[in-house]
Amino acid sequence: MKFHAERDALTLELHERPFQSMRAPLRLSHMAVGTGEQGGERDHQQLCALCRHFGKPEPQAGVKHFISDLGPFVVKWERHTEFSSYSFQRSEPFESPFEETVLDLLPKDWLRDLFGEVLVAMHASVSGDRATEIDSNRLSRWFGGNEVFANALDGLPADVFSDLRTHDDGFERLMIRTDDSLDSVLVGQLVQRILEAMTYARLALLSLPIARANSARLAEVERGLSDVARALASELSHGQEESQLEKLSALSAELEDVVASSSFRYAASNAYFELVQNRLADLKPEQIDGRIDLFGYLMRRVNPAMRTCQAFATRQEALSRRANRLSSLLQTGIEVRLEAQNGELLKSMNRRAEQAIRLQRTVEGLSVVAVSYYALSLIKILFDGLEKSGALPVSASVATAVLMPVVILGLWLILRLVTRRVLRAEDSGGGHG
Repeated sequence: MKFHAERDALTLELHERPFQSMRAPLRLSHMAVGTGEQGGERDHQQLCALCRHFGKPEPQAGVKHFISDLGPFVVKWERHTEFSSYSFQRSEPFESPFEETVLDLLPKDWLRDLFGEVLVAMHASVSGDRATEIDSNRLSRWFGGNEVFANALDGLPADVFSDLRTHDDGFERLMIRTDDSLDSVLVGQLVQRILEAMTYARLALLSLPIARANSARLAEVERGLSDVARALASELSHGQEESQLEKLSALSAELEDVVASSSFRYAASNAYFELVQNRLADLKPEQIDGRIDLFGYLMRRVNPAMRTCQAFATRQEALSRRANRLSSLLQTGIEVRLEAQNGELLKSMNRRAEQAIRLQRTVEGLSVVAVSYYALSLIKILFDGLEKSGALPVSASVATAVLMPVVILGLWLILRLVTRRVLRAEDSGGGHG
């Protein structure tokens, strides 16, 4: 048997991002850092630097997923297409879920020199006291006095709380309450799915500022295309067609710049949005009485944003097709005009050719006269000599006069024969070409 070269790699891909076992109570700090599609090597280097700081083995080059107990906390790192995620977790009891964070245990210089831009930053706590009624005043205080949204999860004994706001340290806050009896693997799955849903929702929104920024540019392109279309509907001269084509080329270049700067972002947002929907389908969130629906509130903003981005992507495609149609119409009009001009040019060339032929025939007659004159002059000289020697019985002038018609007719016939042979040779050569 011959196995496919990528068989083992594809099999390992199934286990690339396993769920991590977690046991409540625990706290964690989660970050998604945008490093770009080419930032994998820098990402790996800074992860190695963190492991070296705590004297732990470094990850192998090329890995996409890494988990290690660094002592003060456990780090989970994942490399994605355009970003990397870090989750720093520590299992320990706590009184206040956000007063002390796992992030405080990281080296300050490592955080200061962190490569990339932080897209998502969140402190989370997981407790096993769901059976105990939560104090609303304490909950409000933990979230800085903000309105707290919540969800229960269908099928799992867990509640999720968040205010969906950034606090003074630049991090959001998320609290998960579970039953103490919940299996550690299920706790790990639950935390990962919630963090992924919150992270991918933010990443899906990255295309919204681009859509807003490009709105004015698309409107300008649309107005320009409408102007070109109106101009095409009227009678355009050759110069006007050229100017409209130049204008259309500038509009197409502007449109292509907009498409190039946004098409990847729109496609990525659609992919992230599908992931959010999949994670929420797994979590099956339900509203808690007296609380605003957390994930419902989140999706009420994400859904319109995604529809806006999809509408802009559709608008870009429609404008691109419209620009292509207008360009084809303009090119067709210019080609038709050029063909008409070429036809007039050919007619003019034919007229000139006919004139040249008539002129050639006139020149042929003059040529016969001139050549005949010189030929008869030579013959006259010959006859003069013969007359003086007595060899010519008649006068040289008489003999020359007698030969004049013969010479002229002969030269005319020879010139006609040569001309016909040349024309037949040209016609034969043109036919073979």
